Amino acid sequence: MNAEQKKYLVKTIEEAGEWERIETTVDGLFVVKPPENNNKQMVFVELVPTIKGQAIKKKGIYLKTSEDLEAYIELLNNPKTKELVDVISEYYAKRKTPKIEI
Repeated sequence: MNAEQKKYLVKTIEEAGEWERIETTVDGLFVVKPPENNNKQMVFVELVPTIKGQAIKKKGIYLKTSEDLEAYIELLNNPKTKELVDVISEYYAKRKTPKIEI
């Protein structure tokens, strides 16, 4: 991000209302400005996963720091996470509810 983009981002955040969700040019990546707390303004980056441009969740994950992001990356890159999701998908994702004839 260049200096001009940083200035524009800060200006946009300052002008945003409480809980306003600011879109970015990256699908699923937003900036959210919650209300001030004890005269401190916090700002979150919200990650909302998308598939082919469509959000797969209404609410995303809020990140405040680089450490938050690194913790999620570590968890998502863990082979056990993929293994667990694969098993859940195999047994539950495509299962249809049986019809009961009355």
